[in-house]
This record gives sequence, C-alpha cells and structure tokens, in this order.
Amino acid sequence: MDFPKHYSVGSILALVLVFLASVLYLSLWSSSLTNLSIFSSQKKQLQCQLPFSPEVEMPRDELEEALAKASMANKTVIIAVINRAYAEGEDMNVETTMLDIFLESFWIGEDIKALRDHLLIVAVDQTAYDRCRFLKLNCYRLETDGVDFRGEKLYMSADFINMMWRRTWLLLEVLKRGYSFIFTVCISN
Repeated sequence: MDFPKHYSVGSILALVLVFLASVLYLSLWSSSLTNLSIFSSQKKQLQCQLPFSPEVEMPRDELEEALAKASMANKTVIIAVINRAYAEGEDMNVETTMLDIFLESFWIGEDIKALRDHLLIVAVDQTAYDRCRFLKLNCYRLETDGVDFRGEKLYMSADFINMMWRRTWLLLEVLKRGYSFIFTVCISN
C-alpha cells in the first residue's frame, strides 16, 4: 500500500476534529454510566454489579436486628435494661409504672423526642419484654439460662452478680458489633 507523503491541512484538521469529537463522546458516555472521567487524575475502582443479581445479606441475630433498628446514623443507641418490677410496678393496681415515667421524660424534655426512636429496651424477663412490645418500642430479650430476673435481687447476692455479668456481656457484645451506646440503669432491685 502506498500512503501519501504529504497531507493537506484540511484533512489533518478533519482528522483532529473527528478524534476530539470521539474523545468527547466517550467521555460523556462513560461518565454517565460509571461516574468516571477520562481526564481524572485519581484512579477509581470500577465495580461491576449485575442488575439481576440478588443482594446477599449476612444472617443477623435478634440483637443485631434490634441494634440496627434502634441505632442512629452513627451507630449510637440508647440502652435501658428493665425487669418486671420496672415494667409493671410493685403494686399491680398502679396506673403509671416506672417505665411509663421514664418514657414520659422523652416527651417533656427539651428537644429530645426524637431520641426515643433510638432507645433500645433490654428486657431481662418475659413480662418486661411483653410490656415493651405492647408499647411498640425497640425491644431485646436478654435471656440467661437458669436465672429468673423477674423479682428483686439482693445486692451482691449470686443472682445479682449474675445479672450484672450478663448485662456487662451485653454491653461488650454491642461494642464488638461496632455500635456506641448511652447506657441507663432502669432495674428496680
């Protein structure tokens, strides 16, 4: 093949314009699809995701679900531990329980109503858990084999110490999962 030795100015200009138009077209087309720019100085990793591929979600336990539901955007949660005495009161004939008073503080406090959505009630017995669910709060049932946390536990008794260790384990578990917390004690001992 024979190539011409001299190109005209018009043919060179046309070739350059076609090249620039192609670069401009590819730049706009690729940036609209992948948000990448040809002229970008930073290297970005291109991720490929098929539109029909299902998202794989890691299995979550009840604690993780409760934390995810109650947490703020920065993964902070307010944790309150309650038992039957706090949820029902010592006298079954009372209309207002300690839990009711605690929850009311979120309504009467200044600019803290939204914090109630980030409150996780940890119930140490079934009665407290049922009351929590009835009130449509964020609830988690903390179970301990062989120990009944429904009633009063004397300070430094074996059951009291077991309850404190179980609560400490829960808080450690919350931290291990990457959450921060504000903790308030609500157990009537």
